[in-house]
Amino acid sequence: MKSGIRFAEERDIPTLCEIWKDCFHDPDDYLRFFYRECFDFVTAAVYTVDDNAVSMLHWFDTSFVDGEKELDAKFLYAGGTHPAYRHKGYYADLFRFAKEYAKENGCALFGKPACRDLLPYYQSLDFEPDANFRLISVLPGEKEEFSVFTLSPEEYNRMRERAFSSHPHVRWSDRYVRFCASENEFFGGKMIALEMDGSAHFLMCTPLGDTLRVTETDLSPGQLRRAAALLCDTFGKEGLKAYLPDYSCGEGEEILSSIIYNAPLRNTYVNLILM
Repeated sequence: MKSGIRFAEERDIPTLCEIWKDCFHDPDDYLRFFYRECFDFVTAAVYTVDDNAVSMLHWFDTSFVDGEKELDAKFLYAGGTHPAYRHKGYYADLFRFAKEYAKENGCALFGKPACRDLLPYYQSLDFEPDANFRLISVLPGEKEEFSVFTLSPEEYNRMRERAFSSHPHVRWSDRYVRFCASENEFFGGKMIALEMDGSAHFLMCTPLGDTLRVTETDLSPGQLRRAAALLCDTFGKEGLKAYLPDYSCGEGEEILSSIIYNAPLRNTYVNLILM
């Protein structure tokens, strides 16, 4: 391991929270929640000065799947550097460390830039843009009645696997999906199923101001329009916005969903990435 880089230990959590807050401005209660829920199964690499963490990069274990093919993959998340130590190359060194790990272990790396403006920086580190979401906005129309019930994380994960199995996609562990469910609940959201035309469909929904965000679903745009009035009424919102796979939805705003490194698959559907 490169000098200055090591894996984070529990004693580093307060410093990691400081770096995170400086980079992303999330509230303290969320940072405590994240490390309480995740520290035992997320990997955090840190660049240190005098053994104190000054830059960080987290990753979760997962896999890319295409039919019978499955490739080990790491989801890179929440990387950044303390303001006093920026412009020294420490963050780039953490990415080089992750790339060396990926080459040595034959795994793919992927992540989502906080904004598209950062794409050139990650391209300079040999990451390529891959798949996109389509973000559609729906206002409620005439209300149709459908049965709605809450899903456990395990039930949700089985349904999403079936829904996306015909296309290259990221396969998450139940442990990771349990965290996504907890995070979604932290922000007032739910994992639900909706019965429509004899079939059950899944949704991860989160209230944001006057809007209901549908982070993930196997409903089509047309089905979402039919369900919009019921969903908005259930959550007390005026409209909804939904992230849909671009391979199955040709309308709405195109949004970069992932950047990749060392990944033989292309246009891999990526979601549940802690947006």
